[in-house]
Amino acid sequence: MKAKDIMREIITPQWLEVHGNWTVDRLKIGNEECEVKKIATCLTATPDVIRAAGEWGADLLITHEPTFYNHVDDFDEGSRLSVMKRALIEKYGLTIYRYHDSQHMAGVDLVNLDFIQKMGWKGEFDNDVYFVSDEPMDVRDIVEGIKTRMGLKHPRIVGKTDGKVTKIKLNLGHRGGDSYREFAEGQDWELVIGGELCEWADGEPVRDAAQFGEQKTLLILGHAGSEKSAMEALARDVDKKFDGAEARYFECGELYTY
Repeated sequence: MKAKDIMREIITPQWLEVHGNWTVDRLKIGNEECEVKKIATCLTATPDVIRAAGEWGADLLITHEPTFYNHVDDFDEGSRLSVMKRALIEKYGLTIYRYHDSQHMAGVDLVNLDFIQKMGWKGEFDNDVYFVSDEPMDVRDIVEGIKTRMGLKHPRIVGKTDGKVTKIKLNLGHRGGDSYREFAEGQDWELVIGGELCEWADGEPVRDAAQFGEQKTLLILGHAGSEKSAMEALARDVDKKFDGAEARYFECGELYTY
């Protein structure tokens, strides 16, 4: 089966029909007409991921995040690193597609849904970013669950480190921008789980709110750490689905070394 046909089934024709003129979910490099026997998935196509997928014999690499250091993945001839990365991709003959927008916005946020399911939470999910637990959950238990179920060694906690919560917002991957400040200022949510933050702009208001005695906690998991399980799930979902093509997830690892 051709790479373009596989991606049209994953992204869904309805999404492309409505959003195809702006979405980043498209071919980034390679030959979309290539026949695919092996599908690799990853959160970010780092050089190590490209090498590992290439040595495995992948024809198609599906990445959630950009390959060439900007959101729309425009290749910059003046970027030394982009040129080096393109050469490495071409060495292995990889075709790379991006799978991002439709994974988040095609009716249900599949990244957030995967996180909730993997954590084993029971409650009401609005299919976007908000989750209300059926029962109060202890903040420390949530942190331990993230470490064991998501395989993350170093969740960072801002604000109140104990207490029980039911109202949770998921900002997996991205920073969240002003939403962290709005959360601290009084949004009716007790816990936000995010990927990144600017400490002085995002973290300090949450810490201050907690020191005023409010149940406000922000958990920062790292961009890759907070979203990668959804790309693992994609590999499981598509394995042998397309003319028997084998699929495998390739780990990019956490950005930081502790």
